[in-house]
Parts: sequence; C-alpha cells; structure tokens
Amino acid sequence: MDFLDPKKQKAHARRLALGYALIGLVLLLGTTILLYLAYGFGLDKNGRVIQNGLVFISSQPAGADIYINGTQKDTTNTRVVLPAGSYTAEIKRSGYDTWKRAITVEGGSVERFDYPFLFPTKLATTVTKQYAAAPSLMSQSQDRRWLLTQGAASDTFEIYDLNAQKPTPKQLAVSTDLYAPQTVTKGWEAIEWADDNRHVVLRRTYDKSGQKGTEYILFDRDTPAASQNLGTVLGANPTAIELRNHKYDQYYLFDQNAGQVLTASLKKPTPQSYIKDVLEFKSDGDRLLYVTEDGAPDGKVNIKLRDEEKAYTLRQAPKSAQYLIKIGRYNGGLLVAAGSQSEDKVYVYSNPLDTLKNKDEDKRVLVPVQILKVDDPNYLSFSTNARFVMAENGDRIAVYDAERDKGYAYQIKTPVDPGLGHATWMDGFHLTVTSAGKLQAFDFDGANARTLMPSSPTATPYFDRNYDFVYVVSPANALTSTALTIQQ
Repeated sequence: MDFLDPKKQKAHARRLALGYALIGLVLLLGTTILLYLAYGFGLDKNGRVIQNGLVFISSQPAGADIYINGTQKDTTNTRVVLPAGSYTAEIKRSGYDTWKRAITVEGGSVERFDYPFLFPTKLATTVTKQYAAAPSLMSQSQDRRWLLTQGAASDTFEIYDLNAQKPTPKQLAVSTDLYAPQTVTKGWEAIEWADDNRHVVLRRTYDKSGQKGTEYILFDRDTPAASQNLGTVLGANPTAIELRNHKYDQYYLFDQNAGQVLTASLKKPTPQSYIKDVLEFKSDGDRLLYVTEDGAPDGKVNIKLRDEEKAYTLRQAPKSAQYLIKIGRYNGGLLVAAGSQSEDKVYVYSNPLDTLKNKDEDKRVLVPVQILKVDDPNYLSFSTNARFVMAENGDRIAVYDAERDKGYAYQIKTPVDPGLGHATWMDGFHLTVTSAGKLQAFDFDGANARTLMPSSPTATPYFDRNYDFVYVVSPANALTSTALTIQQ
C-alpha cells in the first residue's frame, strides 16, 4: 500500500509543501497587486507604472457633463480616475454657465468637489411684492423656510413661507402692550433665530421723550400674541443678547456698562453673573470666547475661551476699536478665530482646548493653524457648515478651509457697494456680494464669479431650502424671486 511506502510518503509531502508554497506565493502576489491598486498604481498605455487618484465631482443641478483637459469623461455625481498630475476640470450643462477650475490630483489620494453650483445663463426674475420703500428688516429662519420682513407699519411684520410654490406675505403684528410705556418705535433689528425656526429675538429701538432706548422682543412667528418682552420677563435690559445653544428660552445677556456676561432662561429668569470684565463675547453652547483687559498689559487685551467653568487664554492682542472673534464646530471639532482690527490679521485655531488643557506645561504652546491677513479687517464670519472662516475688508478677502487645512487670499475684481459692505455666505461653499448694483456669487476661493440680478446693497440675499430660488430686494424696492434651476 502506497501510504505505507516511506519514499512515496516523502514525495507526497514534498508535493504538498510545493503546492502550499505556490498557493502562498499566488496569495502574496494577489495581495500585493490589490494593495498597489488600492494605492492607485497601474499601467499606462505605454506599459509604464503610474499612480492614479480618485476625484469625486458632483454639481447642482446634477447630470452635468465633466470635462478634464477638454475631454468629456462622465456626468456629475460620479468618480473619475486620473493619473497624478494637474488638470483643468470643467462642468457643463445646457442652459447653465460653465464651472471651471484647476485641480491637482495626487497618486493614491481621493479628492472631492461636491460644491459646484451652476447658475442659469439666462435668469428669470419675478416680483414677489412691490414695496413703497425698501424693507427695513429682513431675516430668515435657520431652516431657510421662513422669511420675515418689516411691514408697512412700524409695528407690523410680514412672513413668507418659502416652501410655497408662490410665497405670499402674511401680516403679523406685535402687541404694543409688550413695549416700554410711552415709547415710539424707531426701528427693528433681527438678532437671532432659535433652532425651532419659530422664535426670533428682535431688538426694538424706540424714542421716549427725546431719549433713545432699546429693548428685546422674543417674537413668535406662529403665534404673535405669545411674543414676550425679554426685558420685562428677565428683569434686565442688556446691551446684547445671544441665544444659548440656539434655544429660544435660554440666554446670554451682556451688560456693556458693567462689562459683565450673565445667564438666564424663561424657567429661571433671574439673571446670574457668568463672566466679568468683558469687552466683547461670542458663544457656542456652553463655551464662551471673549475679550478682556483683565490680566493684560497696558495697550493689550486677552482673548479667552471659557469651558467647564474655567477660562483659558488663547492669545493677547492690541487694543482696538473692533475685535473679530468667532467660535464654532466643524466635523466634530472646535474651530476658533480671534484677532483685532488694529493688527491686520485674524488667528485661527483648531481644537485649541486639547493644547490648553494639556497637563504638561511645555506642551501648552498654542499654535494657530492659519493666520488670515487682511488690512484693517472689519468683518469675520463662518460658512453655514463652519468649514470655512472668512476675514474681510470690502473687496479684500482671506479664507481658511478647515477640511483641507488650506488658506486663500484674494481681491474681488469689482468694488463692494456700500450698505452691507461685506460678503455673505450663500451656503457652505459660496459667497455673495452686491457690486455695481447687482448680486455676485463666487466660490469660497474667489473662483467662478457670476453676476446675477439687480440687488439693493443694503439687503442680504436669501435662498430657499433647496437653492431653487434666490430672494433679493431690488434697487426699485421690490422683493424679487429669481429661479436658479431651469424648469424642463
């Protein structure tokens, strides 16, 4: 019997070992090939080894054609495999302006361009309502559904439901019983919408026997009769109010004369002292970013970040007529911007508390991820998704991209009209300004600028939830609606 023959047993063992070795070699070779393919390695048409990268490109509207170096590759909302190198990418769709930019593909990398917005070549604008004078107040809820405007009377408002096929104004009125007695309304300003998209804090400016004053009204757009005078409810008349955690019933109160930030809520209306010696502040939930002279040398201020009942010094800055501070969250992390107008720069920090809370003192040196350099900056904002930080002075703009850890600095080609005097974020990737009496839109880095419809320089443009329409006040005092998608 063969299985008892020692020679045959050894030969069988050798064959098995060789077979296993060959299988192992094939598996190793296959794994290596898959690994190299995963890192983008491949062969070009000449047999040379190259490394590819993946580029995901989408657009609004979808279904546009993708061109790479003038050659059509595919349609948007897809991926394109490209060898490492530099290219010109274009997105084209009939009836829309072409989106174009230079892109660099690194081998083994994945690049995403999920923000291209194609504007119609021919814009169709209609009048939603003609006003005798430009609305003195316009404000949009966080979900972009509700547009609140100042009505014809000083204490009357109008609300538009932008989800409707043809938005029409609904008249709303604030009861004068809420106001400080014997006062005459001089103006209104929208401060902040709550995240319930129902309540908005309004600041009322009034005159009383020749003396000017202000008070804050918590306006209920659903049930105006349920609106409240926050000064009466809280027993305080602060210089400024911020909603805490964007909740309509929780507040930070700023008493500028006393240099003090207090907290209050509708459930516990008596204000409680929170931080003293404050010149200016911004909040993000329970965290506060603020400017103080406390502990700073002459001619300087400390910019501090309070977290969990403890304050940490981010940096010192020169005293200034204006401080530029913002705090927000992006992709689960904390993003902080802080500077003063007099130093011509704004410092941006990513997750600064990780460094500031380090128990090792030698590792508590905070380094900014970006310094936005703008001469005499007077405006600072985050994009709606908090990915981008923008510092600006008129037509000069500097932007930091937290996703790619990259900065951009550029100048708008045409002057920004006086009025708002600064750019506003259209969404998470695009900016708008009014220049030469028309609205202009462009990418975060200044590329793909597009001149749109006539627009008043004093009014912010507002977009509906799906960015199908943009609403602006025209120079002729009309609220207009312009379609941003072509109806098929």
